[in-house]
Amino acid sequence: MKPGTGPTRGWILVLAPVLLMSLSARGQTIQEATRLYQRGEPDQVQRVLLESSPEPERNSESLLLLGRTEPRGELSQEYLEEVLGQGEKGPVSQQAYLLTCKYEFSKGMHLAAADLVDGLEAKFPQSEILPEALWISGSSFLAVQKPDSALLRFNEILTRFPGSTWAAWAQLSVGDCFLESRYFDRAASAYNRILEYNKDSEVFAFALSGLIECYGEWGDSEKALLYYNLLKEKFPQWVESATIPLRAEKQTAESEEPGRAERLAGVRYTIQLGVFGVAENALRLKAQFEKQGHPVRIETKVIGGKSYSVVQLGSFVSYREASDLKKRLEAQTGESYRVVIR
Repeated sequence: MKPGTGPTRGWILVLAPVLLMSLSARGQTIQEATRLYQRGEPDQVQRVLLESSPEPERNSESLLLLGRTEPRGELSQEYLEEVLGQGEKGPVSQQAYLLTCKYEFSKGMHLAAADLVDGLEAKFPQSEILPEALWISGSSFLAVQKPDSALLRFNEILTRFPGSTWAAWAQLSVGDCFLESRYFDRAASAYNRILEYNKDSEVFAFALSGLIECYGEWGDSEKALLYYNLLKEKFPQWVESATIPLRAEKQTAESEEPGRAERLAGVRYTIQLGVFGVAENALRLKAQFEKQGHPVRIETKVIGGKSYSVVQLGSFVSYREASDLKKRLEAQTGESYRVVIR
C-alpha cells in the first residue's frame, strides 16, 4: 500500500466536506447574529445563536455576542469569562475584558474592575480600547476614595493616548481627583484646561460644574457665581437637571455685589430677542424696541453656510440685571427671549 493511502486517508476525504460545511454554517450563523446586533436586536441575536443548536457554539465570537446581548448580568458574565478562559490574543478577547470590567464596575466591584484592567494592559499593552479601560480603572479607584491611584491612571491616558477621545474625560477626572483631595487650586487648573482646549467636547459642561463645586467648596462665591452663570447660559437644560450648580445659585442670592465676578472676568451679557433669516424682519423688531428707548443692535452670523440676523438688546455687567429686564420684556410682549454672553 502506498504511503498516504488506505483507511485513514479515506476517512479524511469523507469527513473533509462535512467539516467544511459545518464551519461554513457556523460562519453564516455568526454573520447573521452580528448583523442583528448591529441593528439593535439583541433578542434576535440570542435566538439565532441558541436556537441553531441546543448548546451554543463555544467559539469566542458567538460567546462574545451572547455576553453582549444576555439581559441577565451573571449569565452574561459567564459567557465573557469563558471567552477569557480560551486565552485568545485577538480583539474578541480584548472586548471581553472591557465588557467584564464594565460589568464589575456597574455592580460596585470597583477593585475587581481595576484588576481586570491590569490584566488587559498586561496582555494587550497597545490595545485600542486601553484608554477607555484605564478611565474605568481610574474611576474605580476614585469611587473607593483612592484619588492618588486614580490620578496615576488618568495621567497615563493623557501621557500615552493624548489623541484619544478619552483624553478629555481623563482631564476632567484629574480635576475630580484634586477636588476629592481638596487641592482646589489644582482642581480649578485641571477643569480650566478643558475650557481652554476642549470647547467642543461633551465634557465642557461637566468642567463648568466642577469649577462651580470647586469654588463653592473653596469659599469663593464670586467665581462660583461666574461659572454658574456661564453654565446656565450655555447649557440651560443641563442646569435645570443638575444638583451641583444649585449651591452656586444660592450664593447668587447672597452675593453682596452682583456682577463683580463677571467684571473681574470681563464677561458681559445681552438679551437676544430673535434670530432671522430675513433681514427685514430683524430691522422691524429692532425699530420696535428702539421706540421704547432700548439700545438694540443687529449682528450677522453664518450658520450652516447661511447668513442670519441676530437681534440683541443692551449690554449688562451682571447676569441678574439682564435676566430681570428679560422677564419684564417677556411680560410686556408675551414673547420669550434669552440672556446670552456677548
